Amino acid sequence: MISFVNIAARLILVCFAAAFASGKIFAADNQPVLAVPGKLLMEDDFARAEVKPKWKPGLGFWSIKDGALAVEENPADHHGAYAYAVPGFGYKDIVADFSFKLDGSKSCDLKMEDSNYKGSHAGHIIRASITPSQVVLGDSKYGSMEIGFYAKYNDPKATPEEKKALAAGIKDKSATFKNVLDVTQWHQARVEVLGDEVTLSIDGRLIGYLKSAGVDHPTKNLIGFTILGKTTLIDNVKVWDASPAPGWAAKRAEILGSIGLKP
Repeated sequence: MISFVNIAARLILVCFAAAFASGKIFAADNQPVLAVPGKLLMEDDFARAEVKPKWKPGLGFWSIKDGALAVEENPADHHGAYAYAVPGFGYKDIVADFSFKLDGSKSCDLKMEDSNYKGSHAGHIIRASITPSQVVLGDSKYGSMEIGFYAKYNDPKATPEEKKALAAGIKDKSATFKNVLDVTQWHQARVEVLGDEVTLSIDGRLIGYLKSAGVDHPTKNLIGFTILGKTTLIDNVKVWDASPAPGWAAKRAEILGSIGLKP
């Protein structure tokens, strides 16, 4: 006769195996680098049938499938699929966690914006972009979305030489880091914003860092995703207000050195 203990053990093993197969088990030491989570500002586990009311889609195709958010760009839009968390909320420094799987998509961007700010296109402030081969952190406020730059760069009369010169002028407003993802698996991302610094970690490992003045924008009020190409799956989104991580200043040089940066 099989004992109750053996049955329980087998059930636990089966449940663990199922969770592992889903790809949603991550390292237990996935601790913040730059900032410590405080008050929870929003969360979503997508345990429902409809995307609304927690998200307001703009363009693209948005649905919930098997308890996860499924997003795909509509080629007819000539723009990435995007949506924002609703209701909006004010914030400055945050920690944002989410699980994701690039299921055919070119990129998954976490965007932070200020709908009242007129100095950048559509109020864009920060971009944390994940692709199958790299991550990009961007100060959109003073970089690619700064209103003057955006108008000049997207002017149909702008020559390739002029665009190249414009791009060179904002080179320090973004940072790119190589990172090859297993696109058949789920991964966990953490974006931390504190003052003028932003970090991006994937599966508990620091991947990218940027220090830029626009990151310190004081009145961000929108957060959402932009997806390019085919499907990205997203789950377990959480956003917290944040405060400085103890010892960050002392450990900063060592931590940034681990990704090849000099503070």
